[in-house]
Amino acid sequence: MSSETLPQRVRLFIFEHFREHGVPPVVERLVTEFTLTRDDAVGVLRELESARHIALVNGTARILMAFPYSAIATPFQVRAEGRSYFANCAWDAVAFHAMHGDADVTIDSACHHCAAPIHIEMRAGGATVVEPPGAIVYLALKPTQWWENIVTTCSNTMVFFASKEHRDASDLCASPEQAATLTPDEVHALSLPIYRAKFAIDYARPGKDELLAHFAALGLTGPYWSL
Repeated sequence: MSSETLPQRVRLFIFEHFREHGVPPVVERLVTEFTLTRDDAVGVLRELESARHIALVNGTARILMAFPYSAIATPFQVRAEGRSYFANCAWDAVAFHAMHGDADVTIDSACHHCAAPIHIEMRAGGATVVEPPGAIVYLALKPTQWWENIVTTCSNTMVFFASKEHRDASDLCASPEQAATLTPDEVHALSLPIYRAKFAIDYARPGKDELLAHFAALGLTGPYWSL
């Protein structure tokens, strides 16, 4: 008898559907796929949202995000394993590389300040192309604030800048205690414990202690990286 729970099976189905089709399954598909009532299907989606696996369109049972996948067009376009996707934010765009087992990933985005094109290629665990070379990932909110409204956080505060100078000229720019500036390689390393096992049936988001230890191992310490 399988020990897999219904939320585990539904979560994995959502991610595999996104991987194959670039869009999430609708709740009606979950009803038929898992032989559920609509109320039960919605209940599972709410449970997955509470566990921070997905985000729903406010007031609906429609999947907006299954991190790192976005159900809508964003400035963060990703190509992985021959398919095109939209990521929710700059961090999620880079995290595709970790989630897809370090398969080649191409990211096309734009500077949040000036809209200049940003192109990144990830291969074998690192960035092999970063254009322009000074492009950075900027996290404009502290980790303790991300989940206050994850849609706003991803859509508006985790972005690419063409350079640190463009970061400084942006109205997002904040003090080092309130924000973080990272290279694509640093973001990939940061992503590993959160994203690399997304296609395992028993995937669970790492807990606070595991994340703090990972941050510290990467040299990410200080007020910003507290949880």
